[in-house]
Amino acid sequence: MIPRKTKWLLIGLLIPVLFGCGGDDAQQSGAVQPVVVKTMTAEVQALEHRLTYAGSVEPIERVRLATRIMGWVDAIPFAEGTRVQKGAVLVKLRSKDIEAKRAQVEASITEATAHFDNMQKNLQRVESLFAKKAATQKELDDTRTGFASAQSRKLAAEEMKSEVEEMLSYSELRAPFNGVVARKMLDVGDLANPGMPILEVENMDKIKIVAKVPESEIDALTVGISVAVKVSAVRIRSGGQAADVGTNGKTITGKIDRIVPAGDPMSRQFEIQVVVDNSGHQIKSGMFARVAVGNTESATLMVPTNAVFRRGQLQGIFVVDSENRARLRWVRTGVTQEGLVEILAGLNPGENVVLDGATSLVDGQAVSAERIRSGGEVAQ
Repeated sequence: MIPRKTKWLLIGLLIPVLFGCGGDDAQQSGAVQPVVVKTMTAEVQALEHRLTYAGSVEPIERVRLATRIMGWVDAIPFAEGTRVQKGAVLVKLRSKDIEAKRAQVEASITEATAHFDNMQKNLQRVESLFAKKAATQKELDDTRTGFASAQSRKLAAEEMKSEVEEMLSYSELRAPFNGVVARKMLDVGDLANPGMPILEVENMDKIKIVAKVPESEIDALTVGISVAVKVSAVRIRSGGQAADVGTNGKTITGKIDRIVPAGDPMSRQFEIQVVVDNSGHQIKSGMFARVAVGNTESATLMVPTNAVFRRGQLQGIFVVDSENRARLRWVRTGVTQEGLVEILAGLNPGENVVLDGATSLVDGQAVSAERIRSGGEVAQ
């Protein structure tokens, strides 16, 4: 009979042997498969160097319509965003009291005109009698005075009508130009006070980009020079894909229309205005825009922005070596332009850079690379 201590010793020795027999098979069955990744060859490309300024989109024309009279808002026929033609009635105030006053003035004009006509005939008759020595000088003077009074009364009534007509015109606010109803400050039934804005109209056929330029760079700009404008928030559909504003995703060309000669004494910056055509009304007032001036080029190493990832304060990329393994590289980046980022250090031209999924890789991991050409096609 085997002693108890000896039995437990034999069991302890057999356990590693039993589990170790299938160790190689387990490792083989659990071997990590290469991760499929897309790569692109890092190439030296021409990088455009431009002076870039942040700006805001504003309409070429903007008017806040207000009235000089107090009255209740009777109608606002157009909703916000509606295009209107010059001269269209945008706001109608209740004006029955002014219309009644106009009717009274018109009646006064009729009366004054009739009196004036009568006095004019009377004056002609008295002048004729006076020439024949049939009327005295006093009668002629009194008749002339009455005629002058009737003439003044008629003129005063006509001027009163002009005043009432002017007041009545303030009850209707018309579009000063072809544009878009941008904002309503009051609704039907609200009380409009003199000078209070009721409606805002914008002309967006053209827009102006208002940007700030540092004092150190303002001398390089002149009115009339062409600049590139990009509004990232606006996109158009081209071939089923969204592209930046402009044909085939190109930036818009504008011209500097104005340079304000007086700078801000606090920020030491000067305001410039760039005019851009916006006939399609794709760009909206208040959007963020960038204005780029100049067009010098230099050769630099560029990679797609989705190849670069961040870990803390560091930026890295993965490259695929000759053994099809992902190798981590910490890099220093420069400017970003058109979906590409400049690599200043940490990468050599000709290396295969992993595009997507780099954050899930580890240094030395086996990969199966699918190389992508710069045009987006899979290399054969």
